[in-house]
Parts: sequence; structure tokens; C-alpha cells
Amino acid sequence: MSRSRRGLWLYPLFQIPLMLLGACIVVTALIWLLGLGRPPVAVAIALDLSSSTYSTEFNAPGTVMYQEVAAVRSYLQQNTQQLRNKNQIQVLGFGGVVRSLTGDFKTDSQQVDAELTQALANPDLPQLVANNTTDINLAIQKGTEALGTIQQKRCRELLLVTDGGANVSSDIVTDARNRKVRINTVVVGAESPELRGAALATGGIYLSGQQNNLEMLFTDTFFTRFNSNLKWLILGLGVTWIALMWTLVLPLDRWLFQGLIGLNRSLSGQLSLSNALFWSVLTPLIVWQLFNLLDIVVRC
Repeated sequence: MSRSRRGLWLYPLFQIPLMLLGACIVVTALIWLLGLGRPPVAVAIALDLSSSTYSTEFNAPGTVMYQEVAAVRSYLQQNTQQLRNKNQIQVLGFGGVVRSLTGDFKTDSQQVDAELTQALANPDLPQLVANNTTDINLAIQKGTEALGTIQQKRCRELLLVTDGGANVSSDIVTDARNRKVRINTVVVGAESPELRGAALATGGIYLSGQQNNLEMLFTDTFFTRFNSNLKWLILGLGVTWIALMWTLVLPLDRWLFQGLIGLNRSLSGQLSLSNALFWSVLTPLIVWQLFNLLDIVVRC
């Protein structure tokens, strides 16, 4: 690489990487702005409808149950407004018995919302779910079985909300893991080591909080995590970084190694090329390791 008065932009070694860099920046920006690469998702939302989640009136305003339902509706709204490839959603209600409140899985959030409203208006619903007790194991089992009926290749997320902990069968957790179902749990106003363990064992999320922040947890945490395209964004950034390193070969050679440091042309060229080759090898390794971490931290 000889020192020359010709502009850097006249060399193919600068022109070609620069064009690739521009293309990578555009593609990465589209991934970020348009949410490209979001995975297809199926979500079974299991709501605790036992009598401990409300006072004397079923689904009364201000109760845990009322906040659960409001959180589901917030999730449905996000599903309609933010996604092109919408989540398939089914809502289950449980006490001692598990009952589907919205029929089969659907991507039409308005229909899910309407069926949920109709189910909650049924005066017999407390008796149908046996609201005098809470069977967490049965809720996880039925949610897992429902998600197991999904034939398409989708991420399978079970989102369970309850106001108390319970013993969780290891066999049920193993079955969920075998069916590639992630158990995600919100425990309102309490801690449950058993449910935390179930979430960790299946790669899900465990949260505990107050009833007044359920909507925020559903939209800002669960919806965001379930529908993350972070893997694609990291891949785009990785390729952009490699293109940038090749674009900098001539500037580093001429301006840094020869101009500023004063190295000879041969050594300067070797160093600038070595830098590009180094990052071309290291960046895919870093991206691969991040993908392995994201399999646990983010979604599928």
C-alpha cells in the first residue's frame, strides 16, 4: 500500500467496503425500526380466578383479578398495534379446575377480548373453575398441553398469574421443557421459590410484584421479551462492524500508521489488513456467544 496523493475514495479497497457498510447500516436500521426478525409466538395466559383474587364480588374493580384481566387486555392491545405477525393467544382461567375463557388460540386480539368479556360475564364461572381452591400444577399442565397442540413452528410461552405460591411437580416442569414450553410467572404480592424454579428450568421469566403494576409487567416485560428481534439486531450490528473494519483499512494505513506513527509502508499495510482480519474472525465468535446467552435471557 503505497503513499499516494490520490483520494482514498478512488481505491476499490475503500469503495467496496464503504458500499457494503452503507448497505449494512440500512439493513440494521430497518431491523430496528420495522421489527424485522421477530419470532412467531403462541401465548397461553393462565389467570388465577380463585376467591383469594377478589373480595365478595367476582372481578370487582381494584381486586387482583380485575388487574389480571386489565393486564391481559393491555397485552392484546399491544398485539394488535405493534405486530405484523401477531401472537396466537389463548386465555385460561383456573382455580381448582382449568377452563378456557377464549376458545382455541387466535391471532385476532379483538375476538379474544370479546370472548374473554363474554366468559367473565357468565355468573357460573366461579363454580366452573372451582374458585374455592387453587391448583397451580393443573394450570401449568393444561397450559402446556394447550401449547402442545400448536402445529406451526412458534415460540411457546405459558404466562401464569397468581396471588400465591404452591408446590410445583417436577414431572410437570419436565413435561413443559420437553414440549419446549417456557413457564413465565407473575406472583402478586408474594414470593414463590417453586414457581421461580419452574421458570428458570424452562427458560422463562419469574416476577413478583403488586397488582397495580400488572399491566406494565405484561406490556413492558413479557410482550417485549416474547417478541424480541434482538438476535437479528445483534447480527446486523456484527456484520456492520466487520464492514466498518474493512472500510478503515486504507484510512488506518495512510493516516494513522504511516502519517501519525510514521511506520514504513509495508508494516503499515500489514497492520491495517491484520486489524480487519482480526475483527472478521472475532466478531462472529462474539455474536455466537451472545446468541447462546440470548437463548436464555430473551426468547427463542
